[in-house]
Amino acid sequence: MAARSADAGSGGARGRGDAGMRAADLEILDNRYMWELVAPGDRLFISMIRDFVDREVMPIRRQLEESTRGDFSLVREVQQKLVRMGFQKAFLPAEYGGWNLTAALTYCLVLDEFGRGEPACVAALGGGAWAMRPAVFAGNRRVLDDFAHRFCGDELYVACFAMTEPSGGCNIENVDLHGRGIHTRARLEGDEWVLDGSKVWPTNSGISDIYCVVCNTDPSLGDEGIALIYVPVPIEGFSFGRFEDKAGFRASREGDFQFDGVRVPREYRAAGPGEDAELLHDNLIFARLFSAAWAVGIAQGAFDDALAFAREKVVAGRPLCQHSLAANLLADMAIDIQVGRDSYVNAAYMYDHPESYGSRVSPQMLSRSTLTKVFCSDMAVRVTNLAMELMGDAGGDASYHVEKLWRDNKIIQLWEGGVQLGKLDVARGYYRYEQFHPNSLYERMRGGGSG
Repeated sequence: MAARSADAGSGGARGRGDAGMRAADLEILDNRYMWELVAPGDRLFISMIRDFVDREVMPIRRQLEESTRGDFSLVREVQQKLVRMGFQKAFLPAEYGGWNLTAALTYCLVLDEFGRGEPACVAALGGGAWAMRPAVFAGNRRVLDDFAHRFCGDELYVACFAMTEPSGGCNIENVDLHGRGIHTRARLEGDEWVLDGSKVWPTNSGISDIYCVVCNTDPSLGDEGIALIYVPVPIEGFSFGRFEDKAGFRASREGDFQFDGVRVPREYRAAGPGEDAELLHDNLIFARLFSAAWAVGIAQGAFDDALAFAREKVVAGRPLCQHSLAANLLADMAIDIQVGRDSYVNAAYMYDHPESYGSRVSPQMLSRSTLTKVFCSDMAVRVTNLAMELMGDAGGDASYHVEKLWRDNKIIQLWEGGVQLGKLDVARGYYRYEQFHPNSLYERMRGGGSG
């Protein structure tokens, strides 16, 4: 997609003064990021998504959330349109009918676009890509042969990456625990894996057709005991509890479920000892990148709404946006958003080019992806707050959209280990940080010695 000229479309100013400001948006949308970093085909796909959000999501975004308090029919209608666009199968290799879309940067830019409209309506399809990535990257022919064609059909086919557990909090994401915080167990009996355990909060739980389950074969093995095993449902021994009632991100479904002696073929393990741990860590790093982009999109949506409000609201005889205080608030929001976008674009590009920047599961990449996720989710909280303050009472009015975006972002700040664990992972990129680093002084104190 070529950059537009400064005087074309929503590109540059046409005229000067208030008339020029009214005549056109000054921001060049295509220049929000360095489009040279994205392949031409992917740029076309991102442009299609932007148009889709503007056409199919923005006019009904309030009704979409209302649908989530009812039968979800409007949300499913939007998702079905995405299926027909090919979004559901995009992550699959071409031999299975997919587009071989695996670039983290492209996914990030797509979620940025959805974030400004209805961030959660794409979770059912995006969650499918996240759940199936381990099988794709491991080249697991059995899993792909059995299930890939279902993602290439005309109907929504949903997958879930089942990670969080009721007793674990962020233990599964904690690399220093080496899998010991995973309580869902998998044991091999003949040619079948037998699963027992519980999961809470996975996106797409309760509506998925297949689950990629993070489990442990033997906690004493450390990373070698981590296993990613695919479970199609319905299946004997699987039971679902209830959907969570959340403040925001209501267009995605989360809930709790249990495995009680669930049996699946041996080949449904993504890879094998050690390899599954690497696939898990890769998925976590990938998720933090797209979470950062989602948060930036939410912040962008709040900024867009606040700017539109400030243009229309007349105070003391002139538009609110022409008052210095309002201009300063809008500038603070724009600065935060652009720095956040630059951060995730940079990190995602590095992730996509391990031949130049090192392993995708290195401490440096974990640090870089987490850094941008922590910054962007914190930033989106600031920006949505500022948007609400700029709009006054209207910022909290449900007839506008900023209050919803404010609610939507909070869960991004909390998931994938939250900000607190995230900062520990950021530190790992700068020195050898270990939570359980030996402390000789503590040991001497416990022993009653002096030092």
